[in-house]
Amino acid sequence: MEIQVRHLRVICEIAASGSLNRAAAGLGLGQPALSHQLRRIERMVGGSLFHRDQHGVRPTELGALILRRAKAIVLTFDELEHDFHRQEPETGESMRIGWNDSAITGSLLAGLRDLRPGEPFRTRADTSRTRLLAQVANRGIDLALIMICGRRGLPVPPEVRTLTLVEEPSFVAVPAEHPLAGEEEIELAELAGEDWIVSSGGDGCRVVFREMCLAHGFDPRITHDVDIDTAREDLVSGGHGVGLVQPTRPPSDGLSIRPLAGAPMCVRHVLAWREDGPCAPGVAELADEATAGYWRLAERTAPYHAWLHRHGRLAAG
Repeated sequence: MEIQVRHLRVICEIAASGSLNRAAAGLGLGQPALSHQLRRIERMVGGSLFHRDQHGVRPTELGALILRRAKAIVLTFDELEHDFHRQEPETGESMRIGWNDSAITGSLLAGLRDLRPGEPFRTRADTSRTRLLAQVANRGIDLALIMICGRRGLPVPPEVRTLTLVEEPSFVAVPAEHPLAGEEEIELAELAGEDWIVSSGGDGCRVVFREMCLAHGFDPRITHDVDIDTAREDLVSGGHGVGLVQPTRPPSDGLSIRPLAGAPMCVRHVLAWREDGPCAPGVAELADEATAGYWRLAERTAPYHAWLHRHGRLAAG
C-alpha cells in the first residue's frame, strides 16, 4: 500500500489537534478507528510519527520531517481540487492562464496585457496537457497553452476549443565539446550511444521520443528524468548527456543546440479555451499576437533562423 493524500491529511490533523481524540472528532472518526489508521500509516513509513503521553501527542523526528512535506502537499492538493471542481469564477477574480514550458508563453502573456490593459491575470505551469485541458473544461482555468509531441490526435473535452499556433521541429542540445556540436544538422542515429536527458512529464512525449529513436535503429538510454528545460540544459552543459529542446531556446555556455536531420519529431503549440469562457471573444486576436511574438523570437535564435531559411519556412512568420 502506498501513502495517499488522505493519509497525509490524517497526519496533519493529528499534529494540529495535539491529541488523537480531538483529531478523530475533526476527521469524523472514532478514536479507535483513527488509532488503527495511524498504526497503518506508521507501518508504511517505517517508524513512529508521534510521541504519545498524558499531555497528548507531538511529532517524532520522523514525524516532523514527514509533516513538513505533508502540509505542503495537502495545501497544493486542496488548491488543485478547488480549481478542478469550481464551476464559476469568483466575483472580481483574475483571469487564470495555464501553460506548459512553451516558448510562446511570454508573447501570449504580453499580448494579453496589451489587449486587455489593466485586467489582472494569474498563471500556473503544468507539464501535463491532460490536466490543463481538464482544468479548462472544469473552469479551473480560462485559457491554456499546451505543447503536443508528434502528430497524434489530441483528446479534447467537447466544451473546449483549440487552435494550433505553431508547429516546430525539435532540436537537440549536446555539450559544447561534443564531436557533433559544430555540425549544421545532426543525424539522430549518430546519437544512439548517448545518455539521454528526457522530460518526466508531457503526457506521451516520452513514448513519441522512444518511437522516433526506434525508427532510427536504436533504443535510447534514458539516464536522467527532468521536469523543466533549464534542468535539462544544465545537465547537458555539464556533459551528462544530450536532450531534445525547443528550437527557440537561446544559446548558453557549455552547450550547442542543433537541428536534427529530417526533423523527425515535431511539437505543436496549441491554445485551448472554453467557447463560453471570458477569453473566447478575443482569442483570435490574442493568438495572432502570440504567434507574431514567436516568429520574432525565432528570428533572433541563430540556429533556428538558419534552419528556417534553408527549409523555406521564414514566410510562415
